[in-house]
Amino acid sequence: MFEIKFKKAGVLKEFSKDYVNVEDNLLALEHQVRQTALYEVKEDLLNPAKHRELNEAYLDMFVKMYGEQFAAEDLKTASVETLETLNDLYLAALGGKQEEKETTKGKKKKKD
Repeated sequence: MFEIKFKKAGVLKEFSKDYVNVEDNLLALEHQVRQTALYEVKEDLLNPAKHRELNEAYLDMFVKMYGEQFAAEDLKTASVETLETLNDLYLAALGGKQEEKETTKGKKKKKD
């Protein structure tokens, strides 16, 4: 499950996604194509505006994955922990395996 929390209109909201579906995979693949295209054009590599455009498209992808319950502007105010969860969702949507990470007690736990 991919749960994220952030303030929307000043109120803390929680959004969850139970599983990665085929549409999520398609959205992630489309983003990967955009990312590859950026890195193939030498001039764009050092262009902050192009990177900003790519990053905004990344946030828009998550808005779609969560059924447009919030806007990309809402995600911009979220914590880095929220971004970490979204990055995990992106990797899962691409078919990546969840890595185990150590908990504070030293036991390994599979990321949700």
